[in-house]
Amino acid sequence: DQHAAHERILFEKFNRFSKFERPKQQLLDPSLIHLNPADFLLLLPNIEILNQLGFEIDEFGSNTIRVKSVPSMFSHIDPMELIKSCIENLDENEIPLDTDVEQKIIARICKRSAVRGGQILSLQEQAQLIKDLEQCHSPRTCPHGRPTMIHLSVDLLERQFGRRGSR
Repeated sequence: DQHAAHERILFEKFNRFSKFERPKQQLLDPSLIHLNPADFLLLLPNIEILNQLGFEIDEFGSNTIRVKSVPSMFSHIDPMELIKSCIENLDENEIPLDTDVEQKIIARICKRSAVRGGQILSLQEQAQLIKDLEQCHSPRTCPHGRPTMIHLSVDLLERQFGRRGSR
């Protein structure tokens, strides 16, 4: 599953940085993001966590935040999309990351920025994805617990194609 595999790769890459050395990308023009009141109240107590992840966010009036920087690894994504993924995460209860808000947010951002299932990758991109996955500490699942790969035995494949039956 190329999407789950890329999520895992991004998640582990992001977590290689300590909280104090996560590279930020300063935005040329800070983004003002107006949120509905419920989302604003959900995000407000977690701004410090987001700032530790490489964001630079502050409150900017009624139900509005100002985003001055984002984690450099995700600088190609619209800041509004990154904030949306953080808010979605704070509103959900995902296993196995249900006790660590920071890790849940990182996992959600990685999910949003990973290649999509069914997205066509070149042979070189496919090979690099597998190579990067092989370097991961936990290559068999994405951060949310979905498998990145499954094993199909020759026996199972033969049975599926109506060849040779069970051995």
